[in-house]
Amino acid sequence: MRLFIGANWYFMAAAVLLIAAFIRALKNSAGLPYAIKVLRFSGAALAALLLIRPSAVFYRPSSEKPALAVLLDASFYMREGPAGKDSGLSKYARASAWLAKYQPRLSGAAALECYAFSTRLYKVDCSSPSAGGFENGFYAESDLGRALSSLVGGDGGRGSACPDRIWAFTDGLSLSGKAPLLIPPPGCDKRIDILAVGETDLQRGVAITDFSGPPFAFAHIPFVFSVSARVSGMKDSRLELRLKDGADNIIETRKFTVNSHDETIVSSFSVSAPSVGRAAYTLCAASGPGGGCSASKALAVSVIREKLRVMYLAGRPSFEYAFLRDYLKGQSGIDLVSFVILRNPEDMPGADERELSLIPFPVNEIFLRDISHFDVFILQDFDLRRFAADGNYAASLAEFVKRGGGLAVIGGASAFGGGGYYGIEFINSLLPVEIEKRPDFDEDLEFRVAPDKHSAALVFSGIDNEERFWNNTPTLKGANIWGPLKPGAKAIFHYKSATGGDAVFSAEKSYGKGRVMAIAGPSTWRWKLMGARELRYSGLYSAFWSRSLAYLDGSLSLEKVTLESLPRSGASRAFRLKVLTANYLPPSDSDAVSVDAILEGGGKTEPVEFLPAGRGIYEAAFLPAAKGRNRLRVSVKSGNVYLGSTEAVFESAAAPGFMPADEEVLKKTAALMGGGYHRLKFNEGPEAMLKALPPEREGRKEVSRFDPDTSLIVMLLAAALFFASWILGRFKGLQ
Repeated sequence: MRLFIGANWYFMAAAVLLIAAFIRALKNSAGLPYAIKVLRFSGAALAALLLIRPSAVFYRPSSEKPALAVLLDASFYMREGPAGKDSGLSKYARASAWLAKYQPRLSGAAALECYAFSTRLYKVDCSSPSAGGFENGFYAESDLGRALSSLVGGDGGRGSACPDRIWAFTDGLSLSGKAPLLIPPPGCDKRIDILAVGETDLQRGVAITDFSGPPFAFAHIPFVFSVSARVSGMKDSRLELRLKDGADNIIETRKFTVNSHDETIVSSFSVSAPSVGRAAYTLCAASGPGGGCSASKALAVSVIREKLRVMYLAGRPSFEYAFLRDYLKGQSGIDLVSFVILRNPEDMPGADERELSLIPFPVNEIFLRDISHFDVFILQDFDLRRFAADGNYAASLAEFVKRGGGLAVIGGASAFGGGGYYGIEFINSLLPVEIEKRPDFDEDLEFRVAPDKHSAALVFSGIDNEERFWNNTPTLKGANIWGPLKPGAKAIFHYKSATGGDAVFSAEKSYGKGRVMAIAGPSTWRWKLMGARELRYSGLYSAFWSRSLAYLDGSLSLEKVTLESLPRSGASRAFRLKVLTANYLPPSDSDAVSVDAILEGGGKTEPVEFLPAGRGIYEAAFLPAAKGRNRLRVSVKSGNVYLGSTEAVFESAAAPGFMPADEEVLKKTAALMGGGYHRLKFNEGPEAMLKALPPEREGRKEVSRFDPDTSLIVMLLAAALFFASWILGRFKGLQ
């Protein structure tokens, strides 16, 4: 027998004070008969006893079976996915049938409790653990960690004790790719066994399980791809992992020997992208030297500039040079080197070089030695004939563009026809327009430009009445008069010529891997100066040059807002959002990026939250809104500036096809839990697993319990004592 006190301390204190006060009152009642004192004290003592709620529990010796908790994974892939390629049963049905078949044997060896779990833990009947009724949502991945915490923490109805053994029946698909890895709840270490449900064997061959790299990479700076491939049934064979570029050229090869029948090979590649843009790569897994790809996976990386390195050369001082140089120097993402020609080679000062404050133009260093240090060259009103008598400098500039550099040629009296570009073969071949053999600059020409259908002309997005906007821009003055566009060239902006036709103001064309832009007039500074008079044009100058530089360095091939699907097991979907600012750089905290995303499907619309996962990187994981087609729409702003929008459409199947249990992740989970790993086989009983149960313990079993505070007899006795005291007092003549 054991005695228990059920009241809190303040009830116990009240009971003690009650008895003390009653004893004091009886001592002060000198004329009270002794029999009445005994009756009253007995009644008060019994009332105090009821106040502290005592109880007596009576036991008898008995043996206790070890506690066994069975957890059935009720995820989407367990309930809907077939247990095998030719099986008509789901994995959940296969596990339920096994449990029902061997339930009498399990109940005889252990105190058995059964649960199903998805996002929550549900207690089920061990003899018929049907999946119906406990999961309202069609889509659900399971959370084993949460189920174990609920089982031990009390949601499963067990209190806080861990069972002697826990068996988790699962296919592991909801565990794949999850981080952080599971750890056993307190007190459950080395007590949790994992049972793989469904076929686990993969066919002989190679599967690429990982091919990942950074969302953004800087041009010319090495970055790393992480790769892994699972090889099954190919022990002692040779395997090659080949990294290819977008042109299917092999960048690098890794060679391995497969040492087991089921092995995951992990490796990495370090590469660097030569230019800005969207760089495509492919990982190829081949069986043996010279073999074709047994498996392949593609990946695209957004390559950006850490700094845009610009060389700006002006043939003479001008407002255009002063304004553009000031703009370029004010951009944090640009490293600028600029020169303006104040002293030409033919100038004969008649004094010693050491006495001059103006140095000769360092043409050899710029065009030959250091040209590879830059990403974009800007030539404004520049007569190259003064420095390129032998053609070496022009040839070097052409080679710079051919290898991926950008070249902007701005007009003026000493440019194009006035600079003799027609006679310089390498320069003429670069230009997107035909030029005259004679001077072609008209300094009195005044005009307004209008955009052509070209990505570089989209300096603003969402302009109301775009035609009216451009018809009222500040006028430009002075332009080189060009001939027609060359084959493959495209106009960016045009203006109305004196004859009323459209004349090209700016045009572009590709040359090798690089780009060339020609701008007819050196007067865009007028947009900056005169645009200050009207707010709507105040940003035109900076937007024009930002867009032009983005075209020249290849950034326009990058979308500011891109969405890509991430690999994820189970029914949920995951997406990564990559964001670039107006300068084509990942945003910082001060850019105040906001993401508005919604998911549409089955006539429903649900909000989706993208969380920051790095600079310019946002990620979201969610369940489909409905079966069938779903559409994810995303819109991004930086402050009040609209950066762009994108969308992704995906299909959500009503029922998945066969997917084998992820044996690799199940074995890792079993090792982390400190328990065993077993494959569930319908015709094999639980004897091997039952051996891990501890033996029956000597214990005691509760036979009966006596609670005075709930006993009618005790309450009647207390009432009888007080009533007898009152009756006896009346007989004694007491009031």
